[in-house]
Amino acid sequence: MATKDSFDAFVSIIKDKIDEFSENTDQSHIQVFHNELKERFDDLAKSQGYVSSEEYDVLKILSKRLEERITKLEELLKK
Repeated sequence: MATKDSFDAFVSIIKDKIDEFSENTDQSHIQVFHNELKERFDDLAKSQGYVSSEEYDVLKILSKRLEERITKLEELLKK
């Protein structure tokens, strides 16, 4: 999906949720709105190649561990 199409879809979702929100101002609806909006935004971001900060942190840790392993293997090969 093109970036503009993704953005338009996201804006449409937000408009729909704002309409629902304006009809019901109960706090439980606000939390549902927040959760659903976050979930859909995360899906949209992932479809565009982005990752969440939590996923980024995990990938960063894994890459650091991998670099350490490669360094150890290189040192063993030199011996």
